[in-house]
Amino acid sequence: MSAAATGDLEPSAASLRFSLLAARRDDLPAILRLEEQGFGPDERWSERSWAGELLGEGRTVLLAREAHPAGVVALSTVGELADLHRVVVAPAYRRQGLGLRLVRAGLLAVRHAGARAVMLEVEWTNEAAIALYGRLGFEQLHVRRDYYGPGRHALIMKLYDLEDWPGRFARAVSETASDFAAEHADDLSIADLTTEEAP
Repeated sequence: MSAAATGDLEPSAASLRFSLLAARRDDLPAILRLEEQGFGPDERWSERSWAGELLGEGRTVLLAREAHPAGVVALSTVGELADLHRVVVAPAYRRQGLGLRLVRAGLLAVRHAGARAVMLEVEWTNEAAIALYGRLGFEQLHVRRDYYGPGRHALIMKLYDLEDWPGRFARAVSETASDFAAEHADDLSIADLTTEEAP
């Protein structure tokens, strides 16, 4: 799959009104409300699952908020491999580029944490999510049958060479770093992301 054009990854004006923040333990109730809005009862993550994301070692959880939380992304990093676990955008804020902005920021954060590749599973009928991941450079590997239940297969995708990813999407990554710098000037772990120059 060829790399997406940089223009495809530019944040929309609508998405830029949201602040991207590293989620904390006390954000759990808001994240659970997003989960309820975003998924049916059989698909929702439990409070315990989300607590594990917030408190677990090697986890990256970013929350998008305006007046209220609007979306969340969760990833884990072990060594040089990261896994994109969850992306949730509240229905009222979809189709505004917020999911793209959250995932893009998550990729930059796990790259900073040492990841060199990223894996994910997505339901093979979720065309919008598959298209989003393809725009970001993920490639389709194989199908895991019945992963989400009988007849609900998972498409396994991988983003190779995350180290080179900012070079392929230099302008988009630069804008994400600027987002973090403006919104997290006092948070050194986030502000450090802005020190990396895209090749």
